[in-house]
Amino acid sequence: MLPDNFDFAMLPKNSDIKLSEIGMLASSIETIDYSIVEWLKEDLDLSARTNEGWRKVPVLWQAPERAFQIKDDKDIRDSDGAFKLPLISIERTNMTKDPARKGSFQAHTYSKDKNGRSGRMVIAKKIVQDKTRNFAVVGNTRKSNFTSGKTQRHYPRVNKKIVVQTLTIPIPVYINVEYKILIKSEYQQQMNDLVAPFIGRTGQINSFVLRRNGHLYEAFIDQGFTHNNNSANLNEESRMYTTEISIRVLGYLIGEGENDDRPIVRFEENFVEIMFPMEGIVSEDEEGFFNITS
Repeated sequence: MLPDNFDFAMLPKNSDIKLSEIGMLASSIETIDYSIVEWLKEDLDLSARTNEGWRKVPVLWQAPERAFQIKDDKDIRDSDGAFKLPLISIERTNMTKDPARKGSFQAHTYSKDKNGRSGRMVIAKKIVQDKTRNFAVVGNTRKSNFTSGKTQRHYPRVNKKIVVQTLTIPIPVYINVEYKILIKSEYQQQMNDLVAPFIGRTGQINSFVLRRNGHLYEAFIDQGFTHNNNSANLNEESRMYTTEISIRVLGYLIGEGENDDRPIVRFEENFVEIMFPMEGIVSEDEEGFFNITS
């Protein structure tokens, strides 16, 4: 699902290009974080039976500050200030740039500026019709000495001066991001209902695809589900069932984020003709005509 505000796309300034014509936005660490949170909230959309009936389970990003969270969402806590269970929280635990685990873009390219930075990849090409037409008209015009004293335009010839506009973006840099999902509940039945979608949604495999802003990230669910329950203890503390699920996401970064001094999207045009200016001398002949000699 695409957002309403596309300021993060980092399109060139003063450009009339449409976002739909590009189809590729900037991919950052925050984009990967948003993708897995949206997967939990919108794709899984987990609910459980509580004392208040069938209720949607809240999803929290890490552990928000208590003072802010109480003011932001009062329904998530009870009268004593404790979280209402069941509850799901997600946290990014590790990030690794492993050259051995790359995606579909395997090769590394260097910048044409020869400054040691990464290069760019071509994602789209199109013919610039107006400029190509101008070269075709000039090249397909026959001079008067071939047409009985008349200049003939649009003479059928093969035009080899085709102007092509190329759209490039930085090459993707792949990273492995690990997330830890904690599911907490008061009853075993709630935990069973919440854990089952993580197991059965992907079928016989443990991988699925995350989507965000036109990007696709491949995610893998760890085969082990760690349980940490206190139901066997006879203490006075509240009963709680906790399950930890680890998910590893193979994501990629396009650009360097807000600190990138280079544009994400760059438009370039090829050279079709090279002309060298020549200096000339204007002189007047005996009959009063001006001649230019190089």
